[in-house]
Amino acid sequence: MRASFALLLLALFACRKVPPPGPVHFAREEVTLDIRPGVLEVRGNYHFTCSATDRLVAVISYPFPVDSANLYPDSIVIAGAGHDRNPPGISGRVPSPAYRYERSDTAVSFRMRFRPGEEDSFFAYYRQPLRTNSARYIVTTTRKWQRAIDLAQFLVTVPASFHDVKLTYKPDSVVKKDSTVSYYFAHRRFFPDTDIVVTWR
Repeated sequence: MRASFALLLLALFACRKVPPPGPVHFAREEVTLDIRPGVLEVRGNYHFTCSATDRLVAVISYPFPVDSANLYPDSIVIAGAGHDRNPPGISGRVPSPAYRYERSDTAVSFRMRFRPGEEDSFFAYYRQPLRTNSARYIVTTTRKWQRAIDLAQFLVTVPASFHDVKLTYKPDSVVKKDSTVSYYFAHRRFFPDTDIVVTWR
């Protein structure tokens, strides 16, 4: 009886159809993680392509790892492509204009327009207070898009004073300077089941 029930469940599971990916494809990302004692700064460019025949407007949710060790970011900028500007507290130049976003407990969300047959992008920056010698950047939400990212590139920079630095992803290259160490890695067809976690002592 138990075997028959198990076979019935297996047959039902096999008959379930996985919904096809939507018309918006998360195609590429370039992300830098700058870690210092007590703080993580993230800057990312995220690129999408659209296979729809008409323009689309979709809500994008941008998540943060918020828990007892990773506090909610104290500074957030979400911006679109356009002329450059310098938001307060951010070194370097980022695209603009900025998107209006809504906060939730572990993310911000905003509306983004997608053009058929074109690539559309947004820029995100956040600064997150850290309570332990570890930092995390969420990449596993990629799986919600039901399709791998064509190319994902990451640059993680830590102070040279950090010891025993470990990353969940093996770096392709390591560049050591007087005051910093940078780890670079890239993945094609990126469909991660593990977030980027950096630990040190």
